[in-house]
Amino acid sequence: MPSDYRTRINGRTWRVQFVEAKAMGKAWGLCDHPPGRHPTISIRRSLKPQAMLDTLVHEVLHAARPELDEEAVDTTATAIAKALWRAGWRQA
Repeated sequence: MPSDYRTRINGRTWRVQFVEAKAMGKAWGLCDHPPGRHPTISIRRSLKPQAMLDTLVHEVLHAARPELDEEAVDTTATAIAKALWRAGWRQA
């Protein structure tokens, strides 16, 4: 797994970083809201693979659709992550 990478979301370049648990507090993932000059998504690197997939999808949804409330993001991310997991998507 890379320690970080960059990806485009809604025309902006976001940094996605995988960080140690101590840098995250109790959170599994964080997304800059509102995004600043260098928007960042942080994911706890110690998560099990399926939880990491769900958390990454969750935070990308926050970045892509900031108008959605937490419940909508949570249920949508989990549905997408489960479908991807069942389709065989795994961390390379």
